[in-house]
Formats: sequence, C-alpha cells, structure tokens
Amino acid sequence: MIKEKTIAILKGGLSAEHDVSNKSAHSVKIALEAKGYNVLEVNVDNEFLSWAVKNKNKVDVFFNALHGQWGEDGKIQGALEYLGIPYTHSGLTASCLGMDKELSKKIFKNAGIKVPEGMVLTKNKILKKEPFKRPFVIKPVAEGSSFGVYIIKKNTSIKNIVNKIKQKAMLVEEYIQGNDYTVALMNGKVLGVLEIIPKQSFYNFSAKYKSKETIYRYPNKTSSEMIKKIIKYSKLANKVLKCTGITRVDFRVNYKNKDEIYVLEINTQPGLTKSSLVPKIAKQSGISFDNLIDWIVKDAKVNKT
Repeated sequence: MIKEKTIAILKGGLSAEHDVSNKSAHSVKIALEAKGYNVLEVNVDNEFLSWAVKNKNKVDVFFNALHGQWGEDGKIQGALEYLGIPYTHSGLTASCLGMDKELSKKIFKNAGIKVPEGMVLTKNKILKKEPFKRPFVIKPVAEGSSFGVYIIKKNTSIKNIVNKIKQKAMLVEEYIQGNDYTVALMNGKVLGVLEIIPKQSFYNFSAKYKSKETIYRYPNKTSSEMIKKIIKYSKLANKVLKCTGITRVDFRVNYKNKDEIYVLEINTQPGLTKSSLVPKIAKQSGISFDNLIDWIVKDAKVNKT
C-alpha cells in the first residue's frame, strides 16, 4: 500500500495578512483532505524554524499558504530551501523581487513593460511636496491584499493619511484611470484572464474580501488584440522574475489614452480561498479547486533559486 504524502500547510504568519492566510489555509486543508493527503496545519511564528528542523522528517511537502511579509518576500522560502523539503509557489529570489514593488517595477520597465511612474519617499517628503498631480496613489513598498493603499484625491487630507502610515517610507505612484484585469499563470503558462469591476474607485481590501458588489467576469467585451497584449505582458512579467508555480499578474488598462496597458504588480502567493481570483480563473478554465490545489502540491520542489 502506497503511503499518502503528508502536507504541512504553513498559515497565519507575522504580517498584516494573517487572517487572509488563515482563510486560504482552511480552504487548502479541505481540498487536500478530499484528495486523500495527510494534513498538518502549522501556525508560523518566531518558533517555526525550530519546529520545522525537529519535524521535517514527518513532512513530504510544505504548502505555503502565507501572505504578506515573511510569507512571500523570500524569507520563508530561504528557510524552506535550507530544510531541503519540497515547497509550493515561487522560490527565494522571485518571491523577494515580486514582493518589493519598487524593485519589480524597475525590472518590468527594463523588460519593456509599462508600469505607473512612481518613487519611494519618506513621510516628510510627501508632506513637503506632493510628487504628482492629484489623484495619485500611496502604498507600502512590500505588502499585499491592498493593505495600506490610499488614493489621494482632490479633497483628501494627505496629512491624515500619512499619520496613519506606520512605515517610514512609502511608494508614491501616478494614478492610472482605467479598467482592472488579472491573469493567472501555472509555471508561466496562462490559465486565464479575468476582468474586475469594483464599485469603489479601485480594487481595495474591502472590494476584495467584503463587498458583494464587485463584478468578476471573463472580458467578453475586451478586444482580442487587447487580451493578447495582456497575456503577452503577464508571461513576460512572470519570466523576468523567474516565478514558478501559481502566480497572478494585475493590470490596469487606460482606454482613454491609446489603450495603454500597465502592470500594477505580480503576486507570487495568490489567495487560495474558493472565492479568490486564481480559483475563479481556474474554474472558468475547467479546473476544480481541489484539482488546482492538487496540481500545486505535485508541482512543489526545492532548489528554486
């Protein structure tokens, strides 16, 4: 009788996305058990590495369901490479670059991918002189789920916004008026494209996790030429960062200005609840949630750097 693999799901973590991670982990656990795997749930904290060294012989694959800092910025990936146990999603370098919005934007730009103009500024510099004509965007350099993202509009009190920010410096970008699209990839192969229509001015945390009014649809009304360009840039963005496993590339298309396509960011640890974007795209492409999770496990490996 073949022994079923034991999958350790890494969840929780030390970032602002702790709760989002737990929701992903819960959905992953149900899917893995449905596929017959043995499952261990591991709450990642400051003692994780000690636990992992002691228990690594009990684990066949680490399923990384962490989000945000420490979970998708290369740190946990470095620890898992050290352990020598197969793990899911991208490796150390791709994770580090993908999480750093400033670095990844520079790499995308050098590869010929259009990105919003921006710069990293301290709070004092932002208050002293606004770098862009309003509206413009303030966001953390390394964070996900739209945590800490603010649109500075005509009547926004920038002082009130800056006082809410804990980081010493933030990424400040031009605001791109347009439509939101996202592309899911499996080892660089496009799984599908989704158009996102939030009720709010942008696809923020509330629109992602709380609003029932956000519309998700296959972009039937988008020209085939535009879809081809979006797919082209998603593949290129994935390639230049050397991402592996499941990834998601987010776009904004400005139809009022010669149909310009901007890559907003790449996500090397996309959410994996059944209502998350990648599972939505997978379902649209005929792949069930359970089969998607099974593929991710079977794709797990080490030496990704």
